Amino acid sequence: MSRHRAVSRFRWQAAQKQTLEKWKEKNLQEARESMERDLLPLLQRYAREYPKTASILEIGSGPICISQYLPQKNKTYLDPLLDDFRRMFPGKLPEGTYLASGAESIDQPSASYDLIICTHAISCSMNPELIMHEIERLLKPNGRLLLSMTTHSALEARLHYYAECCAPALCHKTRPYYYSLTGIRRTLSRHFTIVQEMTRGTSFAWFPLFRRVERIFVCTLRPKQTEENGAAP
Repeated sequence: MSRHRAVSRFRWQAAQKQTLEKWKEKNLQEARESMERDLLPLLQRYAREYPKTASILEIGSGPICISQYLPQKNKTYLDPLLDDFRRMFPGKLPEGTYLASGAESIDQPSASYDLIICTHAISCSMNPELIMHEIERLLKPNGRLLLSMTTHSALEARLHYYAECCAPALCHKTRPYYYSLTGIRRTLSRHFTIVQEMTRGTSFAWFPLFRRVERIFVCTLRPKQTEENGAAP
C-alpha cells in the first residue's frame, strides 16, 4: 500500500471536532511545557542554522505554537482550528501570521519558508499527499522540513486502513491516517530526501503487537527540486 486514499470531508470534519473536544479538557500551559521538553531542543538546534530574518511555517500548530520560542521573527501558524483555539484560549496565542485552514492548499508564494515544522498534522489531515506537495512547493532550496508523528505497527496501520475504507463509522474517534514506518518513509521519499530519523518514545495499544513510536524526520528538498524552487519567482 504505497499511498493512502484521501478521506471524505465529512470524516475529516468529525476528526477535527474530536480534536477540539479534547482540547477543551486540556491544560494549555501543561501541554506547552511538555512539548518544550520533548521537541523544542531539537527545533532550536536546527533553527540556529538560519538567521533571525528567516521564515518559519508551523503546520498543525494547535494552540501550543511551539515555534514561538524560536529566535526567528517571521512565524506563520497554520491549523484549521486556529479560530476556535483563539476563542478557547483568548490572549494565549503568540503574535504572528495565522492561517486557519488545512495544509492541502496554502495561500503563500512558492519558496517562502526556510523551516517548515509539521507536528502530527499529516495523520489528522484530509489528504496527506497534497500536503507533501505544498510543503515541497513552499520550502526554500536550503530549507528543512521537521516532521513529527506517531508511527504504528504494519498490522495496526493495515487494519485501520481497511476499517476506514469499509466501516469508517468505527474510526470516527481516531486520526484518519495511521502510518507504519515503511509507509511514512515512502510518502516522504516521494517528495524529499530524509536526512535524519529520531525516536522520541514508544508505547503499546491494547493489543501487544500494536507498537506505537513517536518519531521525528528531518528532510530536505531533492536536488532537482532545489533547482526548481531556486528558479521560482
